[in-house]
Amino acid sequence: MADDFEQQDWVRFGVVAALSKQYGADQRLFLDLLAQMLESALPDETEIGRRGGLFSKKTVQRVTVQMGDNRYTLEDPGRGPLQATRTHIVRGIALKTEPIPVQEWLDELGAALDARARTNAAAREALSRMIGMP
Repeated sequence: MADDFEQQDWVRFGVVAALSKQYGADQRLFLDLLAQMLESALPDETEIGRRGGLFSKKTVQRVTVQMGDNRYTLEDPGRGPLQATRTHIVRGIALKTEPIPVQEWLDELGAALDARARTNAAAREALSRMIGMP
C-alpha cells in the first residue's frame, strides 16, 4: 500500500485540494484541523500556538511547520482572514520572512507534505486520511 501511495503523483494535488477545500469552508476550523493533523503526523516539526485560558475554550492561534529550509506559519490575527508567512532558514538562522497568499502557502505546504509522506509512515497515514484514501 505504501508503494502505491508513493507512486501516485496525483496525491500531491489531492493534498492541496483537500487543504484548499477545508480552508474555504471555515478558516478558523481549518486552522484547528490542520493543527491536529500536523501534530499527529509531524510532531517534531510542528509547533502550535494556542490562546484561551482558564474560563474560555483554548483555540489555535498559530501553526508553524519546519519543512526543509523553510518554516511555514499560518496565524489567526483575531479579525479578518488568516495570515501566512514563509521563513527561509539557513543553519538555524532565519534569513528572510515574507508574507505569502494563503493559497500559495497551502500549495507549498502540500508539496512539502507530499515529499515527507514518501519517507515518513505517520505523515503518509495522516495525508491518506486527509484525502480520503483507504
